[in-house]
Amino acid sequence: MSILRLSVMKERATAPSKRGDFVADTYRSDRRTGDLGELPEAETVDPKSALMRHLQRVLEDPAGPTGKLSADAPVAVMVHGFLFDPRQAVTPDPADSDNPHGRLFHFFSGAEEIEHKEHTTSWPLWLGFMEEDQGQSGLAVAFGWHSQPGLAGSLLEGAENFYARAYDYAGRSAWVLVNVLQALHAILAGRKIDIVCHSLGSRVVVRALAMAAKRNLPLVGGIDRVIFLGGAEYVVEAQLMHSRLQKISGIAALPSFFNIVSREDAVLDRLGEKFGPRTFGNSQVIGHNGLDVEDPGPNWIDLQIDSGKLQSWMEERGLHISGDRPGNVWDHWYYYTYRGNMEFYGKLLRDRANWTIASMRQNGVPDRVSRRWSIFGN
Repeated sequence: MSILRLSVMKERATAPSKRGDFVADTYRSDRRTGDLGELPEAETVDPKSALMRHLQRVLEDPAGPTGKLSADAPVAVMVHGFLFDPRQAVTPDPADSDNPHGRLFHFFSGAEEIEHKEHTTSWPLWLGFMEEDQGQSGLAVAFGWHSQPGLAGSLLEGAENFYARAYDYAGRSAWVLVNVLQALHAILAGRKIDIVCHSLGSRVVVRALAMAAKRNLPLVGGIDRVIFLGGAEYVVEAQLMHSRLQKISGIAALPSFFNIVSREDAVLDRLGEKFGPRTFGNSQVIGHNGLDVEDPGPNWIDLQIDSGKLQSWMEERGLHISGDRPGNVWDHWYYYTYRGNMEFYGKLLRDRANWTIASMRQNGVPDRVSRRWSIFGN
């Protein structure tokens, strides 16, 4: 295998089966499955926690997913978005289950039209990871978190709408992600770690990096590239995380953030900006508006994939990106169901020298976010 799977129920981590089925039983080291316990937010990462011991056992196994990890192969943590439940059974047809391991973090290549409709495109496969190569193509870490709280349960438990409840779950899962990133940084010493996340997964990632920066944790120095796909995290939270990173000490370089934006994303416009928790500043999200600062600096770039100018720039370099599907207003999943977009993200992970923020800007990439809606995407 070239994939390491985790399932997360708020603060609680579990090691699922090889294909991603939830295992609630007591952890068994011989099978490397089962309950890894709760990880409540703390001032630092506990190196002796069950999760950390499990990750060390898996990552140091010569026959495991990093047994043949090559020097230039990427290590990428994948974090999905809204409406997934890792407790559901993995099914032969990815569309029949909302378990993220079965719906997104699989290695099946289906018909593109069906994957558009069902939102079942394989992330690891289209990012260039092979299923059984022990890491020769890199290591994919599948972070499957509970983002489907249910309408009735949300109202009964906290008088919240189901989306606001899922946003809360994302924040509570963030410390588990901090632990995972710290383990990767410590065990795979010297190796850079990337993160790819979609939609509400950006809440998990932004919160985790803000926590790590606040505590000046060493893992920050191990994060290289963060790719946000239609991020549903609020702009103010991303700005807070970004400012904390600028102040952290003792690291050679800050992470690079590639924020993939679509102005014509009806889901973010109707759901992300309307149904999340209503606190001061929570009105705009990064997948719709970018970081929204005058100068984002050398480590953040907003790329509007439904911009005709950016599409033309990419076509000159042999890439075909798209932010929307003609005739379809529900394009929030097109970030990863459109294979041209996935090819671009693969370039960011695997052709790193030619796809840095600096080199893209030197070559005149049309970055920033348009403040006008246009059916022509300009």
